[in-house]
Amino acid sequence: MRSALLSVKGVTRAQVRLETHEALVSYDPSRAKVEDLIKAVAEAEGPARPRQYAAKVKREKPAAS
Repeated sequence: MRSALLSVKGVTRAQVRLETHEALVSYDPSRAKVEDLIKAVAEAEGPARPRQYAAKVKREKPAAS
């Protein structure tokens, strides 16, 4: 899953927790959409495991310089 998420243009970091079915993804929203991330995960799992995915987006403010 991690490599599938990292393959999406605009993704800079991905941490996947298989035991909780969660992923923490840092990405540039001008280059990638949540739908792109969901599609990448669904394609990585293949047609043998069709699922519905729920995505929660938490926007973080950039660190002050």
